[in-house]
Amino acid sequence: MIVSISRELGAGGGTLGDALAKALDARLLDERFFIDRLTDEYRFPSDYLERTLEKPPGFGESLIATLARATAMVPGAGMLRMPDEQIIDAVRAMVLEAAQKQHVVVIGHGGVSLLGWRPTDIPVLSILLQAGREWRIDQLARRYGIDPAEARQRVKRTDEARVRYQQHYFNAHMYDCTLYDLVFNTEVIGLDTTVALACKAVCALAGAATPA
Repeated sequence: MIVSISRELGAGGGTLGDALAKALDARLLDERFFIDRLTDEYRFPSDYLERTLEKPPGFGESLIATLARATAMVPGAGMLRMPDEQIIDAVRAMVLEAAQKQHVVVIGHGGVSLLGWRPTDIPVLSILLQAGREWRIDQLARRYGIDPAEARQRVKRTDEARVRYQQHYFNAHMYDCTLYDLVFNTEVIGLDTTVALACKAVCALAGAATPA
């Protein structure tokens, strides 16, 4: 089973991912997992991955990518691929490979849009976590001990980047409700209730016992 978690910064994606992985006895595929695997197996520099994973290209980079793809119209240039596409392909392959062996919980990376489809042989549950911006700013500031102004900037930049990332690479909108099976507002119902409800739903679909 693949559980895909899309999340707004500060809405509790990491907490829910950890809880679901424990409930399902699943492998958690988070940012650290992908950086380590891409560095070890695909030889992408780790500092490059930390700067680019789940981030859309800037305008200049988008222009370069567009021009490079346009050269595919020239005979013999059809194999040109940009590194960002290679990374996305590698992440997709890692998710599907791991899901063939055991349940997996995937945090971010375009959510279910990363798969491009729902595999017929692997159940997929797609979840979105969201909450009010001010609430998330407060959560972030308290959790990491940072100034509220810095937390506000992080939330703003990350929200915008994740929307543009999904639109740019998957031609999908992060807030399109048709992409998700479950949508939780963690500010309204609380993170503990969100975790409990999500665990119950995921375990029921996976045929596993719901933990106390």
